[in-house]
Amino acid sequence: MNLDTKADELPSPRRTLPEGLQLLRQLNHGAGNYQMRKATSLLGFVKDGYWLCRFAHDSALAGVLEPAKHPTSMNWDQVVEYLRTPQVLEDNDLEPGTMGPHLALLEIAASLAVGHPVDLCRAALVLPAREWREILERLESAADFL
Repeated sequence: MNLDTKADELPSPRRTLPEGLQLLRQLNHGAGNYQMRKATSLLGFVKDGYWLCRFAHDSALAGVLEPAKHPTSMNWDQVVEYLRTPQVLEDNDLEPGTMGPHLALLEIAASLAVGHPVDLCRAALVLPAREWREILERLESAADFL
């Protein structure tokens, strides 16, 4: 019996999900309705879950994910409140000029979840084409249930 095996022949270990997708799974269970689930999914899948991770770790943005330790729901009213003062959402860790696309994504998600007004023309101008198409595909599937 030969026990010699090569490393590339061994079964691969289970991959862990990125943090944004882990948060998305937790949050979708407590989403208020289908539109909120779609909006949360948008935040979990686009930009590697940037906003979900940021809400989970940035103490300055507390109150969006509830409860704080093991979140099961998003407080969309708090998201809209932060959108009214976008300087609160600035992220010094991002390269200058990259907050625009991130902010557009959050505005689109808030619009889908709770009807927050969004300037789609501005969003289309600041979002990279690939992300814009991805967002539009997700919005299209959400529109089927309006």
